[in-house]
Amino acid sequence: MSVLDLVVKANARGPTSGFTDVSDDEVNLPENFDRLSATLFKPLRVGAFTLSHRVVHAALGRSRGITGRESPLSALYFAQRTTPGGLIISSATGVSPRHLISLYQVGLQRQDQIDALAHIINAVHDGGGIWFQQLYHTGRASSPALTKAGYDREGLPEPAHGYHAVTASSIGESGINTHSGESFGVPRALTIEEIGEVINDYKSTAINAVKAGADGIEILAGNGFLLDQFLHDNINQRNDIYGGSVENRSRFTLEVVDAVSEVVGYQRIGVRLSPFSK
Repeated sequence: MSVLDLVVKANARGPTSGFTDVSDDEVNLPENFDRLSATLFKPLRVGAFTLSHRVVHAALGRSRGITGRESPLSALYFAQRTTPGGLIISSATGVSPRHLISLYQVGLQRQDQIDALAHIINAVHDGGGIWFQQLYHTGRASSPALTKAGYDREGLPEPAHGYHAVTASSIGESGINTHSGESFGVPRALTIEEIGEVINDYKSTAINAVKAGADGIEILAGNGFLLDQFLHDNINQRNDIYGGSVENRSRFTLEVVDAVSEVVGYQRIGVRLSPFSK
């Protein structure tokens, strides 16, 4: 049985909620499988950390938030997946409460959100794991109704430009937003001043992640969200310092990296990219 077969078997267990307790004895490695010589289980140096193995819990968009904070059940979910010296990357965490991917998006701006996250990170640390908090901004992947919901939650009036999602240029996604049941609408291009505000949002959210106990930060610059939108020239058609050349289109992401590095240092930052997305 290959490692891939083992992963497929593990994913096939029980309900999709992922909260079932499973004994490791239920999966038997082949008799001739040499765990000590398998590269998958060898230590790996990653920035400031030495991982005990190379199986990393990738970030998720679990949409399990309760009024913008993590569910207590998440502590069990992540504790079950923690190994000593193993890397756990969190659920995607929004840096702007005004711009939502769904009504169940988790944020990290309020003290109750920090406390809820700390409960999860403590469970991972108790198991010897390493925790990176993934931060993102939804950009044009939101919709007018979700943007309105974000403003309403924050007690803010409708902005002068209306409840438009934001992105690099006014080029919207096609189809229906499955989280709100409406079209994505035509997004609004961020001004240079607003880009600076988003960078500050990343930095302040990283500060709160550290307060909750995070060991590092992963910046989501892929999967079609805001930073990724700036990277792609089919979306980013700006003619200022954030558009045009590869260097200019990368500027926003790199400025976010620099801002977050002031909080955790460059050796505790990861950047997730999806260069083949459109």
